[in-house]
Amino acid sequence: MLRMQVGAGTAQGAITYANLWHGGRWLHDATVRIDANGHVEGVSTDARPATSVVGGLTVPGLVDAHCHAFQRALGAWTQRAAGSRDDFWSWRETMYALAGRLEPDDLEAITARCYLELLRGGYTSVAEFLYLHRLRGNRELDADVSVAAAARRTGLRLTLLPTLYQHSDFGGAAPKPGQRPFARDTGQFLEDWQELRRRYPAGGDVALGVAYHSLRAVDIGTIEKVQASIGGDARCRCVHIHVAEQPAEVTGCLRQHGLPPVALLASRGLLSSKWALVHATQSSEAEFAQIHAAQATVVLCPTTEADLGDGCPVVAPFLEAGGRIAIGSDSNIGRSSLDELRQLEWSQRLARGRRNVFSTADEPATADRLFRIAHAGGHSAIGATPTAAATADFVTYDAREGDCNLQANSEYLSALVFDAVAPRARQVLVGGRWLIRDGVHAEEAAIEKRYRETIERLRPGILQWKTT
Repeated sequence: MLRMQVGAGTAQGAITYANLWHGGRWLHDATVRIDANGHVEGVSTDARPATSVVGGLTVPGLVDAHCHAFQRALGAWTQRAAGSRDDFWSWRETMYALAGRLEPDDLEAITARCYLELLRGGYTSVAEFLYLHRLRGNRELDADVSVAAAARRTGLRLTLLPTLYQHSDFGGAAPKPGQRPFARDTGQFLEDWQELRRRYPAGGDVALGVAYHSLRAVDIGTIEKVQASIGGDARCRCVHIHVAEQPAEVTGCLRQHGLPPVALLASRGLLSSKWALVHATQSSEAEFAQIHAAQATVVLCPTTEADLGDGCPVVAPFLEAGGRIAIGSDSNIGRSSLDELRQLEWSQRLARGRRNVFSTADEPATADRLFRIAHAGGHSAIGATPTAAATADFVTYDAREGDCNLQANSEYLSALVFDAVAPRARQVLVGGRWLIRDGVHAEEAAIEKRYRETIERLRPGILQWKTT
């Protein structure tokens, strides 16, 4: 049951949605019955309208399967070239500068604002890939506390992924100065995992997984050791890793191990349905086949991958074979699930030179297939049940925005995803509790105030760092 600090109300037994995307099609005047635990008991179109009637276009909430919430603050600070060649590696230096300046209150303020925007962007769950752990050199584990507090304040479902980060490159290279706040030895990481298990008990409002930053940052032998220790723990719902995001990572992995990243993980028998591989932008078709064979999930973050110049993987054969894909907001340069889906299709169009890349003969409507894939893949990425009946998580958009109300219902998702500006959610229900009603979240004024104060205080230090 989701515990919240916001003053959201509980849905009263049943809600009638004017237009609900359910089971791959649009239902008109669909009544959703919700039990006391926030689960969907049933959906019908022949019942009398409920007391609570919601207009607009309603879809199930999506999972943001990869998020670094603190990077939400970076957007405008990284859009000026750092030199004659600006790329992922130069962007990373500004990220390090921000991370090294964060206090616990700063992290909570930035994360709460980010999570509120994700709710408005159609996400109802988030996987937080958290390589921060002890902020500003504090002795106690504290970054998770800030993130969990932000999730409770907004109501967004949280899967916390404490992340192991040890090296700056293959071969055990020592962390660079900007990476030292992320680093911890294996013993400390395992102790921290046990502490997180105590802090967030099973059945609570924070689910747990584990993450390895990358094969650059964690040696493959160490990954095997940690997996042997906690991989079989029932509390560890999923395992995430950045993989093959940049060509230099693939080159380094080949030099060190004789195999590219995904193939290396597969060769050690590590991949399984619990694993989510983030980016994979430089992975080969053969590696995608290995991912599929293991029933692992690929998490694509199209707006971040475009912003950082990461690349665009060939995913159509992977999907045609039944592969799983989720979406994530990553650096949070974009916080809308609809924008992420649009960018995913558009990036494939640019790379492949054709349109409607994600459509098939059986599913010609590109937006519908994208949404279905992302919904199922997102739940797989966090080890959750992908069925819409599992929880009452629904997001409603105003049908009057854009051209939605001018379309036949078969084109509603096409209008939502591919219209010029993706709308913000007007109503958001998570676990049977209203988080956003008529576009308003109960905590938004306080969240906005704290965020603005935090950015105004951090900005001078970051700008000074960039000019020195």
